[in-house]
Amino acid sequence: MPTIPATVISTPTEFQPAFTRVQQSENHDCAFACIAMITGKTLEEIRELAVKKFMHPIHGPYWITGDLIAGLLAQNGYVASVYKEAEKIETLPDLAIAMVDYQPSTELGRHVLFHRAKASHAPTTIITYMMDPAYWVEPQEHIRTSFKGLPVSWFIAVHAMSKPGK
Repeated sequence: MPTIPATVISTPTEFQPAFTRVQQSENHDCAFACIAMITGKTLEEIRELAVKKFMHPIHGPYWITGDLIAGLLAQNGYVASVYKEAEKIETLPDLAIAMVDYQPSTELGRHVLFHRAKASHAPTTIITYMMDPAYWVEPQEHIRTSFKGLPVSWFIAVHAMSKPGK
């Protein structure tokens, strides 16, 4: 049964994310990459599931809806909320697929994985970070603990199912 990591391995100066970063392969598959990070699957496995189970187009154009995100996560033992407007980083859930670089005029943005967990070296210390699947961002921006210049506009909360679906 899937679980959400509540602790990250850390020292006073660094930490190891609880998830393995998956890089998106196209301009529009950031949500699939975030789902792959959460589930421990490959991007190709998530895309194949979307095509076979949810009739997602093999080739574009396409839109990855909140319903598709929720369905893919449910197939892997997770529950997803609907998109919710983000107020402040502090109010986000411990695990979320967050939308950044959001443009209200087009209602488009891109997805990153947001995670908050206790530090193993000091359980009262909380580490909050984002994993960015974008292939065009600099390596030092793949995992960020500073969100300046990259505000979260919307998010989908994610938690483990109590009884995984089929």
